[in-house]
Formats: sequence, C-alpha cells, structure tokens
Amino acid sequence: MDVERQGNKLVWKKLDLSSGTSKVHLDGDWMVAGQQNKTRVNLEVSGENNSDLMERFGITSGIQRAPFELNSKLTWDGAPWSMRVNTVSGDINTKLGKGIISDVSGAARLLGLFSLDSIIRKMQLDFTDVFDKGMAFNSITGSGKIRDGIFVTNDIKMDAVAGEMKIKGLADLATQTVDAEVNFTPDMTSGIPIITAFAVTPQTALIVLAVTTVISPVVEVVTQVNYSVKGSLDSPTVSEISRSQGEYKLPENLKKEIK
Repeated sequence: MDVERQGNKLVWKKLDLSSGTSKVHLDGDWMVAGQQNKTRVNLEVSGENNSDLMERFGITSGIQRAPFELNSKLTWDGAPWSMRVNTVSGDINTKLGKGIISDVSGAARLLGLFSLDSIIRKMQLDFTDVFDKGMAFNSITGSGKIRDGIFVTNDIKMDAVAGEMKIKGLADLATQTVDAEVNFTPDMTSGIPIITAFAVTPQTALIVLAVTTVISPVVEVVTQVNYSVKGSLDSPTVSEISRSQGEYKLPENLKKEIK
C-alpha cells in the first residue's frame, strides 16, 4: 500500500488485494481542511466466481458461480470509515457473466438496491413453476449515478435463460427506499416450461401439445409483463402495471420435447 501526505490530504495511490481469482484495486484520498472532511475512492473489483468473494466477507449471495467486474468512483463527506450516506456521489458500473440465482432471498445481497428477491417472488406467484428452482442467466449488466445518496439507473439488464429483465429507477440510500420499474420479456424459444407458464390460459405441457397439434399451431401467451417496485428496500411492494400478449407458434423441435 502506497500512502503519503499531500498538503491537507492523505493519499493512497495503490492498494491491491488478491485472493484466488478475485482481485481488488483501490486508490483515493481523504481531505481535511477546517470544517471540510471529504473522502474520494476509486474501486475496481473482479473475479471468476462471485460466490468465493462474497463468502470471504461473510455474505451469503443467492447469485452463484458468476464471473464479475465492478468499477466505482465515489466521494462522500466524512472519513473513509464514517461515511455520511446522504452525501455519497459518484458512478458505478457492474457486470456479471453466466451464473444462477439459486436462492431468491440471498439475491438481495448483491442486487438489493432494487429488491431483486421481491421481484422474483412476485413472478413465482404470477407464473407458477418457472423460477421455483432458481433463475439461470447469461449475464447481468448495469450502471448508474449516485447523487447525494440517491442511486439512479436506467440500464440494469439481466439476460436470463427464461427471458430478459430490465430495471430502471432510483434507490435512496439514506431513507432505504426504492422506486423502480421492471420489464420482463419471456423467451419462448427456451422450451415448453416457459410457454406453459406464460400461456394466457393456464395449461399443462400436454394440453399445449394437443392444442397446437390438433386445433391450432399457435398458443396465446404473455409476451411482456411490467412491474413497479416501491417502498422500503427490505420489503417493497411489487405490483403489476401491465402485461402484453400475443400468439406464439410452437416449432417442431419444441413439440418433440413433450411427445
């Protein structure tokens, strides 16, 4: 660690930590001048398995075995160890590679700003069986800005096997509240379980096959659903705003899945 004093600042130029495939780089400064007391931190974290890093800090994350990158540039009033949350400002960018959300309650540990666990629990109720064993994803990306303790984003995106989830909104770190909108578009090409779950009329796989084979080659399905997430970060209210529906033609390769 390279630390030196520059006038009224204590500057740390380089702090690098590594454990297994996880790496942490930190630099910044702490400025004290009269009544002013301000901290600036640049943080870069990366690794091949987010579970390993989280466990080392005693955090149980529902997101498992995903490679990850996180970059942030933050400032706040106060010492490095005594952050005044309502003064935090800066930028955050994050990316996770292929992984799985295996425990809904634990997912909030990593994406808690927008209560991902509450969103998925609501979807479990609305679309039975689809997410009961977790949610596999190819990537999760997102960025946002923090101003005076309020985090704002419009580009959080989860490319999940079951479909695509987009989140935009704000989270107030000081009041621990959230106000966001969530859009989910199911991927009907993922297989029969997705089609049956998002069918407008609840159906079993066998009924879907019978209808598409004997009566009509299409199924009426939910093509998009939108939710609002409002309230406390610990227990927000997740409400459905709207849903769209349309016809989906069952391809031959999916018919074979349930024969």
